[in-house]
Amino acid sequence: MTLQQLRYFCVTAEVLHYTRAAGLLYISQPSLSYALSKLEKEIGMPLFEKQGKQIALTCYGAEFLPYAKRALSELSKGQERLKELKAPSAGIINLGYIYSVSFSVLPAFVDRFYAHLGSRQTAFRFHQGMAGGLIEQLLNGSLDLLIAGKPEIDSVEYLPVAKQELFLAVPASHRLAKRASVTLADVRKEQFISISHEAVIYRELADKFKKASFSPNIVFEADEYSSIAASVTTGAGVAIMPRLPILDTFNLRLIPFSDVPMTREICLLRYRLHGMSPAVQSVWDFAKLLSDGYLNRAEPDPDRDAPQ
Repeated sequence: MTLQQLRYFCVTAEVLHYTRAAGLLYISQPSLSYALSKLEKEIGMPLFEKQGKQIALTCYGAEFLPYAKRALSELSKGQERLKELKAPSAGIINLGYIYSVSFSVLPAFVDRFYAHLGSRQTAFRFHQGMAGGLIEQLLNGSLDLLIAGKPEIDSVEYLPVAKQELFLAVPASHRLAKRASVTLADVRKEQFISISHEAVIYRELADKFKKASFSPNIVFEADEYSSIAASVTTGAGVAIMPRLPILDTFNLRLIPFSDVPMTREICLLRYRLHGMSPAVQSVWDFAKLLSDGYLNRAEPDPDRDAPQ
């Protein structure tokens, strides 16, 4: 039994037509018939039967088909693995990311990685979502790496890859709207609209407030920033948020803080208990080289970025 015979069998089983299968395989119909006949003789059972002008799988052929497909699939995986070993940076990486990094941090990180590598042999499958769900995928192996906020799970290793600035968001008619900057003292009496307490950034902001002895008056929470922006526009309260492209559709003013460092770290995450393929290892090693440089400066275009 040869690999060629298995391929011929699987293609013919899919189309159930000798002439069409031969065309797909770029061989003559007699050559196909001969190869299938040899395979049937070796197996000792008929794989196909004629039904008028058509052909159909016999019960033996139908039983054999999934095994033949699985064998071809495993061989294909073996070939891909050999390619990885020949070119360690080649491969496919499942990379998760929170929505807010998709406008600057993510494309900048990938572009710099490719420039560092000198090729685009590594392919990424991108998966966007909320931080909590993405962490679960990282732990169960659905994701190889994740770009998100700093985790609070010991088994998740992280490397800081970017800093992002947060701003005070107020409606255009607010008393502070024309200010070049604000302090926490300026907003002590304001009502705040906050991102959900389940978000990583909520905990990060809580730590900043605690250090500054500031207790914001949070009137309600929302799961995403478009809802927060809409509420701020109506005058329901103010918010602390990053710059996002979607905010351009709202009549808001984003004002930087002058008294406290309103930035957060965006990190590349991996699960410590999972091994890394050569491709994943190359990305992780690249992040290690970049982390110090990223930490010493903010992203070059903060207007297009934000934490989740």
